[in-house]
Amino acid sequence: MIHALRTADTKILVTLPGSIKAAVAAAESAGIPRSHVLLLEGEAPGLKSIQDLIQQGQSLAPTGLYHTPHGKTNKGVCGYLNFSSGTTGHPKAVMLSHHNIIAQCLQLRQLQLLPADGQYRTIAVMPLFHITGLVRFTTYPVLMNGECSMLPQFRMEAMLETIIANRVEELILVPPILVRAARDPAVEAYLPRLRAVVARFSSGATARDRHAHTGGKLVANTVAKVVANTVAKVVANTVAKVVDLADASRLLGPGQTGEICARGPQIAMGYLGNPEATAESFDGEGYLHTGDVGHIDEEGLLHIEDRIKEMIKVKGIQVPPAELEDLLLGHDLVEGCAVLGVGDEYAGEKPKAYVVVRNGVKPSEELGSALLKHVRERKVRYKWLAEVEFTESIPKGPTGKLLRRLLKASDRKTDRRKGLCVRDDADRAKL
Repeated sequence: MIHALRTADTKILVTLPGSIKAAVAAAESAGIPRSHVLLLEGEAPGLKSIQDLIQQGQSLAPTGLYHTPHGKTNKGVCGYLNFSSGTTGHPKAVMLSHHNIIAQCLQLRQLQLLPADGQYRTIAVMPLFHITGLVRFTTYPVLMNGECSMLPQFRMEAMLETIIANRVEELILVPPILVRAARDPAVEAYLPRLRAVVARFSSGATARDRHAHTGGKLVANTVAKVVANTVAKVVANTVAKVVDLADASRLLGPGQTGEICARGPQIAMGYLGNPEATAESFDGEGYLHTGDVGHIDEEGLLHIEDRIKEMIKVKGIQVPPAELEDLLLGHDLVEGCAVLGVGDEYAGEKPKAYVVVRNGVKPSEELGSALLKHVRERKVRYKWLAEVEFTESIPKGPTGKLLRRLLKASDRKTDRRKGLCVRDDADRAKL
């Protein structure tokens, strides 16, 4: 938080009663006086509330409406700062214009499925500081004259109760929550009432996979259920291209895997105070380098395979960790997992899996060997796991995003307390 407050040159910090201690400490470290720390609700000694601020403002003369500075449009004026997830380093402040957010909302409206009564209802189960929170949970419902139920924190039962009570008919989830929903025994008790909610959907139940990027916001949206591993066509007024991973100036054709780049009205302005990162992320034609690896097929559908910075290089061959993670998550005894590259004298890098087992399952040599075999039987040799290490948890951010860099840093520590490790046979591990 301190890094974000300093980067944004924050003048006022708004917090909740349960976060006062952390907020005041962060504000002090960032040079924000205690008098500028406000409470959104409730009261606390020495702190002003939003209501206090409103009353104070009523005694001041009106300042007039805001107008875009002369010579500029709402495309070129920063209206919001969203911070990147920081999976590879310090979070960067992404500058979003008013134009970006309007464009994003209109792109979403074109795709929107509405229930029979025409009333838009959703539920916020992710942080509002996330790009999804800014657009889908705070701005878009206003455009739709709709409703957004906000939960102070995620609990499966609270989410399900809210869906039923408020007749929520659009649910926006990140993969970890979706996986948990598919496996959590608590869901079973709610299924009959949940089915009744889904039955009211005018066009029937459907699932959509939407691919978003903090700098690019929504880039693509699925159009068909028959291609489960496809993110589908790009959204309105957006152009996508795929460039060579080794030479970004070389444009790739259908079916060829490379880095996905996108250009459109929803694409961010750049990074605040970080011209180097901005130059690295945008090319001369205004395309954002998303950092995602994938391809566009003959039908124009976009396939996402992994992140560039997370790719494992086995003797120079790219191995997407997400591909192996998806395979492991399909095993009945695996609750969660993360795959990363570890150093190998022979291959340069080899895939290693950190695995969290399901409740009631005990890590063992036999299970580790079974998981290694599970991958060997389904993947080519260079994608085989060199090792499985059982762990109690996988580091994740507030939105459920895997923090692979923290796992890598921990893996490199020689004095850390390791979980049970099961390694592949030395001869079999060679290509």
